[in-house]
Amino acid sequence: MQVFAERGYRDASMDEIVGRAGYSKGALYWHFSSKDDLFFALLEERVIPIWQEGIELLESAAADEDMAPEASERFVELLRGQRELLLVEREIWSLAVRDSKLRARYNKRRRELRAALGRAIAARLEHLGAPPLERDAEDLATAFIALSTGLTQEKMVDPKAVPDDLLGDVFALIYAGHVARTQA
Repeated sequence: MQVFAERGYRDASMDEIVGRAGYSKGALYWHFSSKDDLFFALLEERVIPIWQEGIELLESAAADEDMAPEASERFVELLRGQRELLLVEREIWSLAVRDSKLRARYNKRRRELRAALGRAIAARLEHLGAPPLERDAEDLATAFIALSTGLTQEKMVDPKAVPDDLLGDVFALIYAGHVARTQA
């Protein structure tokens, strides 16, 4: 991860990665067939579990449990603990926009994340006694992920511009807006 963070994804070489990790090139290629495989394994190990835990909590939380602080806490945890990986992930996103093979792999994981978050959002709305969404819950998941990504980028550039509790508060406002809209 450190080589990716220092050099950027494109300029990180497998030779430098194995040298820094203290492994042979053969050992690295035994586990990862490419730099892409290594990067996606890092995402799976360090970032995806934070999202999955949050999704599981959202899906199972009692109606009287305020999930806004939990969302904000996970947002801050991800930024503090995985800053370098998030930077490299943004670089991968940029490369995936231009490379169809990388984009297919990147999108596969994003689709899985959107689907899981969509199911959790639908379950949360049901627990809150809110009427069903007028659109697919996965659309709302896409908006939540985009908001999270955008706030992450802003906070990385200007930490004071994004208070730690902003993400959870905006999510709560979206839920409240849905409920108010359907009651009108």
